[in-house]
Amino acid sequence: MSHVHDNNDSSVKFFQHIVDSLKADKPLSIVRYGDGELVCMMNLKKGLGGHNADGDAYLPDLGEALKESIMHPIKEENFHHGFGAHCVEAGFVRELERQRIWNFTIDFQDAFVFIHAGIDGRLQKLIDLLNEKHSIFVAPKYLHDINISFNKIIEAPRTSAFRDSARLEKEIDEALHESEMSIVILPVGMSAIPIIHSLYKKHGKKHTFIDFGSPFDAYVESDVHRSHFDKIENKLDL
Repeated sequence: MSHVHDNNDSSVKFFQHIVDSLKADKPLSIVRYGDGELVCMMNLKKGLGGHNADGDAYLPDLGEALKESIMHPIKEENFHHGFGAHCVEAGFVRELERQRIWNFTIDFQDAFVFIHAGIDGRLQKLIDLLNEKHSIFVAPKYLHDINISFNKIIEAPRTSAFRDSARLEKEIDEALHESEMSIVILPVGMSAIPIIHSLYKKHGKKHTFIDFGSPFDAYVESDVHRSHFDKIENKLDL
């Protein structure tokens, strides 16, 4: 198993690294793997369908893209991989190893870095930067009322954004600032990983792309529910 920096100290340090980098206009990119992404990859050989807890379908072509991202990861200093360590205990990694879908060379960070930062209020530092810097929000319609002054909002499908990835990438390409670093936030489920991989290869030395996950769902009317939402609510200026 690759090493996972998921303890509290490591998560705090990783989040502060993100904030410090963005303050200094140093681009970085983050993708995150949880149980949904791992099951999507596992289902490839089993020929199974299904969907994750958010209704995001386990599409075969998405599974292939996720597998490619693990087997041939981007290995650059400013590209980070997050991983949910609970997936080890659940046996997902063992099964992926059995299927020979794993990479022991990836140094994983905490996949829940933004949730943990939200619970104790540190996430406000990132939100403040999104209000100050050139920022782009790629998200389903129900998240568009979040109280952040994004320079551009691009609507993504509620689920299975991977099917619309060509349009999303094109609109992101067109929205990126010509001379400044843009911060692109993508709460688009499992599809964020292959979309960010593609965007990083074109723009990763100049712009920031973040697989953000669900923290903002705690602040809007949403059918997405997580046990940590009540710990995040009222901690942020949103």
